[in-house]
Amino acid sequence: MAYTHPNQTTPKPPSPSRPTSTRRVAILGFDAVLMMDIAGPAQVFGCANTILGYPAYSLSVVTRDGADPVTDTGLTIGTSDSFATMRASKSDWDDIVVPGGPGVDAILYDAHLQSFIRNMAHRANRVLSICSGSLLTAAAGLLDGRSATSHWERSAQAQNLFPQVHWHMDRIYTSDGKFHCSAGVTAGIDLTLAMLEADHGRKLALDVAREMVVFLHRHGGQSQYSHPLKAQSASNQKLGGLYAKIEAEPARNWTVSAMAHSVGTTERTLHRAFVRDTRKSPSQFVQDRRLGIARSYLEHSAMPIKDVARQAGFGDAQSMRRCFQNLLGITPTDYQRRFGVDPQGRESPGSE
Repeated sequence: MAYTHPNQTTPKPPSPSRPTSTRRVAILGFDAVLMMDIAGPAQVFGCANTILGYPAYSLSVVTRDGADPVTDTGLTIGTSDSFATMRASKSDWDDIVVPGGPGVDAILYDAHLQSFIRNMAHRANRVLSICSGSLLTAAAGLLDGRSATSHWERSAQAQNLFPQVHWHMDRIYTSDGKFHCSAGVTAGIDLTLAMLEADHGRKLALDVAREMVVFLHRHGGQSQYSHPLKAQSASNQKLGGLYAKIEAEPARNWTVSAMAHSVGTTERTLHRAFVRDTRKSPSQFVQDRRLGIARSYLEHSAMPIKDVARQAGFGDAQSMRRCFQNLLGITPTDYQRRFGVDPQGRESPGSE
């Protein structure tokens, strides 16, 4: 039985007898759309076509009036269809991709757009909402009562505007029925690779991931990326230096007292600063980073568990085991078996 990581869900692979066919993919376009939200999924599907040797995915970009959208980078993307031509078409679409970007806020409550997304979702087999594109799908009423995610910076906005959606803002991607959402930017690639694996199996998804030089499965939530990034923009230079030291030397005895002393402040002030910068207490931040470092060792090396525990700063294997079970619901040994590599550096067969 396939293991589902607690911070993401993975679609089931297709039956081996499933016939090959072309899936029609419609990608929503609008001005100030995040270019990567379109380019990432398109590249995954395009690479799959190249490797398979036939057009397994046919891509179209659709905008309100058929005009080419200007992305957040200033570059323009060619458009294939308008809302009107798509509505008039009697053909159903397999996948609808709703990207995000800074342009989302200007069109969030556009009734014409909401109607179009609802119409296309009704005719599609899957709806992929990338990054803040999940807010557009939520505004159309399609995520009510469903699990969803979005970019971590949109967390407060998403929960305030759409409380009827079950937001899981620490997940890289979510799947609930035909509706699939990804976290920020490159997580759209993670989600699309998962869809590709569901369509054509693990081997093709892995081949595409290798071609694009990305991980097939990034395990864990987006907080493992957001917290270190927030720390880099610390409220002052001393705190920034402390965050960097914790990341570089996780095995040091990082008590709250020691951390406060290292930056010349009180424990109370240090706590407020950590919560402001990372939304975690000092102790929680240290544990989070140790967990992230341990997972990296387990995923990318054949290092023994006791050595991983020491290198990551847990001190002993038992302490690391408790942390893994409390936060991930899995032991370090099982985690390494399922998601790691064998001594020859090959991906573990248990990660399927």
